[in-house]
Amino acid sequence: MLKFLIADDEENIRKGLKCIIDWEACGFKFCGEASNGKDAVSQIIDLQPDLVILDIKMPGLTGIDVLNQIMSYFTQKNLPVPAFIILSGYSDFEYAKNAINLGAKAYLLKPVDEDELQKTVTAIGKEILESRNLKEISKNAKVLETKEYLMKIIQTEKISEIKNSVDSNFFDNSENANYQAILFSLDYYPENYKSSLEKSLSNYFSFFTKVILNVNNSIVVLLKTSNETAVINCIERAAKLNTQRTYITCGQNYMGLEGIIKSYNEAFDLQKYLYYFSKLNCISIPELKKIDSNLEEKTENDQREDKNIINSFIDTLIFCIETYDKNKLEQITNQLHDTFFHIQTPESITKKNMIYCLLELRNKLVAKYPEREITDGATFDVVPQILEKNTFEESFFYLKNQLFSFIENFNFNTSDSVIIKVIAYIKSNYASDLKLETLGDMFNCNSAYLGKKFKKYTGVQFNTYLDNLRIEEAKNKLINSDLKIYQISKLVGYANTDYFFMKFKKSTGMTPKEFKNKIDMEKKLND
Repeated sequence: MLKFLIADDEENIRKGLKCIIDWEACGFKFCGEASNGKDAVSQIIDLQPDLVILDIKMPGLTGIDVLNQIMSYFTQKNLPVPAFIILSGYSDFEYAKNAINLGAKAYLLKPVDEDELQKTVTAIGKEILESRNLKEISKNAKVLETKEYLMKIIQTEKISEIKNSVDSNFFDNSENANYQAILFSLDYYPENYKSSLEKSLSNYFSFFTKVILNVNNSIVVLLKTSNETAVINCIERAAKLNTQRTYITCGQNYMGLEGIIKSYNEAFDLQKYLYYFSKLNCISIPELKKIDSNLEEKTENDQREDKNIINSFIDTLIFCIETYDKNKLEQITNQLHDTFFHIQTPESITKKNMIYCLLELRNKLVAKYPEREITDGATFDVVPQILEKNTFEESFFYLKNQLFSFIENFNFNTSDSVIIKVIAYIKSNYASDLKLETLGDMFNCNSAYLGKKFKKYTGVQFNTYLDNLRIEEAKNKLINSDLKIYQISKLVGYANTDYFFMKFKKSTGMTPKEFKNKIDMEKKLND
């Protein structure tokens, strides 16, 4: 409702005016009163009423003096001037005419006629509201024109002529003014708060000359200011609107309309770093350069190099998993984190590399250990699980959990668990140069003790077990492939072919060639 104030030196008149008509029915509510001219000026300035019932003659200052001072003050402050109804007696008619000339809306003779007062107040209330509506429509039109103009220049990156109908405050002296763009990404803002975000931001940046736009699922706050410290302080407060993660990017401060475009483009481009930095208040170029001075994106060659690095990690990860070495796996995982956390690499490539790492690791483990339940349901969800993550830490947390779920497939809770792990490792790496001393170091036990435990568990010495395993693999290759004997020798772990011949004959009573011929003959007979 509109507010009204009564200024008259007679208390009875003030009381009577409050109840002579139904003010609420006329759209007004009482806000204050004054008994002299000086008090009237003070009350009007403090309370800023929409309507003042003003006596023409009061102690201290006359009604004309009050009118003069209020008109001057409100005009200087660019505030809406209250409407005035002047109260006067017949002898004060000339005063009343002067008041009308100064802008009073009406004058009424004392004693006041209630019908005339109600009619006058109703008309003034209607005029005030209509005037406000027109101003609001004009203001909204200016805001819309301003937003359309700014949208056009940031989307086309071309400066066009400024229309007269735009917000003049934002564009005054634009060639020498400084501008800055701040983006608030709606993708990373809680869904239930999105509708109120623009209003909240308007309040946080209320001290700035600004325009707020909605662009590409982001709210863009364009500021006209050179006070970068004040901007940072406001951003810090705005960041508390979503403490779960970073969702703000900020361009630098630049001069002129071209500066708007440049600052906006910077803020827009910085959104690609939101994936990596989920705990900063805001992502800006100065902040990123504290972390990495080189902000150029990786080339395709760099990305190919990353894949080679990942492959080298996979071999190490397999060893940690096979040997159930959780401490070593933790160390390697931390190194892998640092490898993936490369802010020059686009989010999509980093996620692709994580997916590759997990799937390649799983495939190699399945190939080496087909009897183990490594292909459980969770691993088949790798692609959607990683792609849907909004931050690097969420993606890597998922990857790390998968690595530790893999290792649990190699956990044994028996007294012979070390030997079982050693045997599993030997079966997968029989072609390597395996020695008890090396295995002892791998599995954190004394080689002599390991040898005794190994014989007790398998019934044979370590070297005998290894030779038997290699010879069996050699047989399989002789039966199922056309490889040369020297090739098979190397593939099963014998670098010296003559030594392979000796071991093979000792085990089978035949040379590899004789064994091969025998198998071929049996095949022909069966055919």
